Amino acid sequence: MRRKYLAGPLICTFAVWTYGNGTMPILPLYAMERGASSSSGGLFLAFAFLCLALGTAATGLLPKSFANRKWLIVASGLLMVGFTWLMSTTTTLLPFAGATGLNWFLAGVVFSQAATLTGLAADSTDRGMAFGILGMTNGLGALIGGFGVGYIADRFGFTAVYKSIAVLCILVCIGGAVSVESPETPGSSPVRQGGDGTRRSATIGVMLVLLLMSQLLVSVTNATGNLGRSLAMASRGLSKFAITLTASIQGLGNLCISPFIGRLSDKIGRRWILIAMYTVTSASLVLLAFSRVAWQFSVYAGLSGVLIISSVGPAYVMDLVPREHAARGISLFQSVIWAGNIVGMAAAGLAFDMLGISTTILLSGLFPLAGVMLLLVIREPSRGG
Repeated sequence: MRRKYLAGPLICTFAVWTYGNGTMPILPLYAMERGASSSSGGLFLAFAFLCLALGTAATGLLPKSFANRKWLIVASGLLMVGFTWLMSTTTTLLPFAGATGLNWFLAGVVFSQAATLTGLAADSTDRGMAFGILGMTNGLGALIGGFGVGYIADRFGFTAVYKSIAVLCILVCIGGAVSVESPETPGSSPVRQGGDGTRRSATIGVMLVLLLMSQLLVSVTNATGNLGRSLAMASRGLSKFAITLTASIQGLGNLCISPFIGRLSDKIGRRWILIAMYTVTSASLVLLAFSRVAWQFSVYAGLSGVLIISSVGPAYVMDLVPREHAARGISLFQSVIWAGNIVGMAAAGLAFDMLGISTTILLSGLFPLAGVMLLLVIREPSRGG
């Protein structure tokens, strides 16, 4: 894949990941300053993730022939600049919640369009590597956003945070403007007609559903693990610094390993990489459930940073679906990730109260194994680039 196709998506996804990873921990706190109750902090985060999922899903409704993805990113970036600045000036909860929802919706649009541009430009032989490089922006955003936002919040307050983030969102516009559309049009691939074509389309649809279901299960587990890690560390009396440090370790793991995992999926097959990652995810939850000291939680954080890599799944979607359905497939896949986070956070909160943290974490480790069973059912078609 030529570098010119990857530069724009890298810039805009880095900006959005820095925004999201940096502000997510303080979002409930800022909402409480605007009138939200302490018990509604989790609901406020769930609302933000819901808007993110809706944004990624909405782009799947675009026409197959839509060829202005870069300008859709630019427009989304401009709106994000305005809405983020508005968030810094609000003094009541309703305008802040509205601006938050719109911003996270637009972030979903940017994520899906950047991934679609990458997928359409990459050949099947280097698709995993391309998505792996794009996935590095998650870890880089977690490191820079975590340290940068925390420093600005401590020194200058929440208002300065959102004004700074508004300036950062200009990078989304720049990334969209320098993005290059693939010269091949989405409708250029041949579509088979007749009974064979219908049966093949039905088979691809079933395989995609199995992949989406498996990813949903793992996303629920990841959300449970992330929430459970923070609560378990707090219950052990570990410091806030130790808790936030694990998030940085998670981002570092993602940053270092993402391209390698993507490249490896190009070599040995994406399904087997996903199966291995799901299996190790299940085992890592056992480690988390029995962790007692900071270094054990840090090991889990590093593992989870590797295991939540988002490069292999979108590349696998591109392998399975015809080119003209790539945008819809990727938007559905990313929507499932965010939906799984919503379900995981909501369900885990209830389960922690009813069953305890360790028991809930152990039970959530069964979900990735169910995902492995679904992946084993998939029968991959032979496809070209």
